[in-house]
Amino acid sequence: MAEIVPLPASMHGATQDTSPEMAARMACQDILVALLQRTHATLFASMATVDGRSYAHAGSSLTTASAQRTAAITSSLMGLIESFSKETLSSGALYNSIATDMGSIVIVRVPSKARLHTLCVCADNTANLAMTIRAALDTAQKLAERIDAPH
Repeated sequence: MAEIVPLPASMHGATQDTSPEMAARMACQDILVALLQRTHATLFASMATVDGRSYAHAGSSLTTASAQRTAAITSSLMGLIESFSKETLSSGALYNSIATDMGSIVIVRVPSKARLHTLCVCADNTANLAMTIRAALDTAQKLAERIDAPH
């Protein structure tokens, strides 16, 4: 059901990494997998760093979304959304939603203290957009709590 994002190149060949950073990353992966298990219309959930790298990704067998490409686009789009919101309304962006014939996409900033991650949730057209937005916001909050948790 879920795709595991490959470990960074520095991790290949290591038998097991128990660093706090890797533990946080795997916990975030588990949060995304749980989202897909709870909401069957969700096609994928992708967490990215603000510089466009994939941090964690979970996808159903019904999607071919690439974790790396999704991360790069999500981070770029979130930056544009936030800039546009500040420019036009002098306000920060809470989330962005995209509605298509095939489903919806919701992008949010993960509200951790450092604000260094974004979350993209994509659901098929059987999902209500409002429920997808709520799932993305709630999941982003869970991710932030895990990132900010003491190591």
